[in-house]
Amino acid sequence: MTTNQEPDNRSINIGSGNYNESIQGDYIQGDFIQGSVIYVNKSLFQISDLLGRRTSDVAKPATQEEYKQRKVLLNKVKNYWIEGVLEKSLHTRVMISLGLEERLDAVEHLGIDELPDKSGQALPTGVGVTDVFNQMGEGRTLLILGEPGAGKTTTLLTLTKHLITRTEQDLSRPIPVVFNLSSWASKRQNIADWVVQELNRQYKVSKSLAKAWIKKQQLLLTLDGLDEVKSEYREDCVQALNEFMQKHGQTEIVVCSRIQDYNALSTRLQLQGAICVQSLTDEQIKQYLNSAGNQLEALRTLLEKDTALQELAKSPLTLSVMTLAYEGKLVEDLPQTNSIEEHRRHLFNTYIETMFSRKEAKQKYPKEQATRWLIWLAKRLSQTSQTMFLIEGLQPTCFQTKTQKILYRIGSFLIGGLLGGLIGALIGLLDQSKSFELSLLIGVPIGGLSLLLQMTEIKTVETLKLWSWQEARKLLINGLVVTLPLGLIVGLLNKGNLLLGVIYWLIAELILGLLGGLRGLEIQRKTSPNQGISNSGRNALIVGLIGGLIGLLIGQLSGKPNWVLLGLDFGLIFGLIFGGGKACIQHFTLRFILYTKGYIPSNYAHFLDYGTERIFLQKVGGGYIFVHRMLLEHFAQMASVSVQSTIAPIPQSIDRNNAPTKPDLTNVGNSASQPPTPVQNHLVCTNCGNNNPSNFKFCSKCGIPLIKPSI
Repeated sequence: MTTNQEPDNRSINIGSGNYNESIQGDYIQGDFIQGSVIYVNKSLFQISDLLGRRTSDVAKPATQEEYKQRKVLLNKVKNYWIEGVLEKSLHTRVMISLGLEERLDAVEHLGIDELPDKSGQALPTGVGVTDVFNQMGEGRTLLILGEPGAGKTTTLLTLTKHLITRTEQDLSRPIPVVFNLSSWASKRQNIADWVVQELNRQYKVSKSLAKAWIKKQQLLLTLDGLDEVKSEYREDCVQALNEFMQKHGQTEIVVCSRIQDYNALSTRLQLQGAICVQSLTDEQIKQYLNSAGNQLEALRTLLEKDTALQELAKSPLTLSVMTLAYEGKLVEDLPQTNSIEEHRRHLFNTYIETMFSRKEAKQKYPKEQATRWLIWLAKRLSQTSQTMFLIEGLQPTCFQTKTQKILYRIGSFLIGGLLGGLIGALIGLLDQSKSFELSLLIGVPIGGLSLLLQMTEIKTVETLKLWSWQEARKLLINGLVVTLPLGLIVGLLNKGNLLLGVIYWLIAELILGLLGGLRGLEIQRKTSPNQGISNSGRNALIVGLIGGLIGLLIGQLSGKPNWVLLGLDFGLIFGLIFGGGKACIQHFTLRFILYTKGYIPSNYAHFLDYGTERIFLQKVGGGYIFVHRMLLEHFAQMASVSVQSTIAPIPQSIDRNNAPTKPDLTNVGNSASQPPTPVQNHLVCTNCGNNNPSNFKFCSKCGIPLIKPSI
């Protein structure tokens, strides 16, 4: 379309919306639209709501305290994901500009019946994800697709880095926050509640502040790992995202997913645009390897004739792993196979061996032991559809055998019995009668059973810090309705001793006032490994001291020596029950059982930091993630003699043409004790029985070094 008159303000009618846009400048030439960006004479003009919703100003921060809270969260996102993940990513070793293509067919556009058929068209060279996102205007939403290892997360975090810089310059802008959708499947609640949960769990933001930010639409959500949601819940997750966007139309969102998993869905995300990260071209791979020097000569030689390896190298992630694993190797050290799966397994096994052998990092753990712990961690994350591991997030559900569950329940019963026994002892002391032993006998089983019935989840108590007279006064007034009648009832039941009832009432009111006045920080500035349990232990001590001081004070005022002992018991009980002590005991009971079974080390944080040094893991605040999902999947599929008998198997994707050959044990007398029949020119793994190509040094299934037969 070409016009021959001076432009003026125009009215643009699209779909069911009527939007007034001011278009000024030179004559407009061009006749195609790409996504929500109109290309005119190779210049980008933004029409904010061409494919989206019209937005209004979101609520702005009103106080200096709100600005501080936003700054703290922004710094956490930057430290966790930009400095902690993006800048240390394996992708950064392959500094190649990734190509993008539009995929308008991947999303559902509300109010627009028909779009130009430009799906799959490559964007101009030099146009990156930031350019695409910026040209959408306010209220933008975007889907990022790609093959495994293509650089989707890197693209997402590159955009997040730009958004953080923009918000740092103006803190009134929405705060970009990174989440992984895999954790949504655990409870499958609405997205708003899930974001509140994750802000509290990962970033230590109070739930009240998180709810306020969502309501005022002051967050920009960058959501990775839609494909990591369990397949049976993935459709529901897409529906939940669509419902969230309908209710929070001004909240900007970016979603990431593997393209094959997304294409398998029948429901589409209702987003403004979609892009697909393109695989590396043969020319890009060749240029990169040529720039690496002679250390990768063997890899270059094999790539020229191995089509399976060529396909694998199109992923920036696997190309980066190749440069680390195959540096300085000879051609005969590399696998000679036409199977992509065999190549991939050999590549990651070699990478693991190389990282364990790095001279610049001190060998703190035996390789076999460290591998076993990483395998257990990967299997655990895979089974729960999680990507981030928090030590305080360990739950009783990680037990896989009846024996482990029984041991944990016995330990829990004993802990509950201790608490119940103390409560029973309190009853005996208060009554000052000979029923002390009876109270103890009643309290122990009741306490044990009560704790035994609460073993589904370990709940930490983390937010107990600042004092507020307003909160204390409010709880004291409301508490009168309960504490005063209870005090009078206790007095009447004790032979009409109203003085005892008044003392009970005063104790209850003092406890309510002191504990009610303790308020949590809206957002914690620092996070460290296992901080949830550390905070729970500290809060148990604080609450215990408060309870103990109250009891001692009442005992001194009443002149009754038993009340001094009662005060000490009060402190212990309140610290264990209300302050987080119970969570600490449950957590360390669980870890002790896992440690005795060989699944985890005694100092878990120390080992996870070691895994980070070896470039198996990355530290994200107080949590840890594998450097890439493909490495997590590889560890989860590895077999380990000491782990495989108690851990549920992970479904594997195995190339049928190169699947391990196993002996047929059906109707054969003693064949179960015989070793697997080796395939010609193959090596049989002595650990798992898998047949491997003769030039392999490590088993492609379990990663254990292969023993070549002596000639």
